[in-house]
Amino acid sequence: MAEEMKRIDFLVEELEDADFNVRVDALELLAEKGDIRVIGPIIKTLKDEDYHVREAAALSLGTFDYNSTKMLIKLLKDKNASVRYAGALSLSIIGDESSIPYLEKATYDKNQVVQKVATLAVSEIKKRI
Repeated sequence: MAEEMKRIDFLVEELEDADFNVRVDALELLAEKGDIRVIGPIIKTLKDEDYHVREAAALSLGTFDYNSTKMLIKLLKDKNASVRYAGALSLSIIGDESSIPYLEKATYDKNQVVQKVATLAVSEIKKRI
């Protein structure tokens, strides 16, 4: 248990690394750990200057049973299509029906991939209701 916490602490420290690739790798590994104690550090990276990191953070949040809907909805307006796609995908996984109006708006995104993922997300969430 103590050894696992050291690994998690190390990965959280890696979220501050200057290299975006290191931050992305750390986010992916933290998501794999599935430990809810890492949600706070992941949320902080949603505002990272690098879109790769914001995308990885959005996808990571989708792996947790945690209400991050409001934060992911904000990402649907990100300047980068990959981040908007990741936000829509994670919203689909989380399945919070309050995200439907925002996802419906995203079905008109300028990027076709975002449009498709948003359309699928709305459909999946509505199926679960």
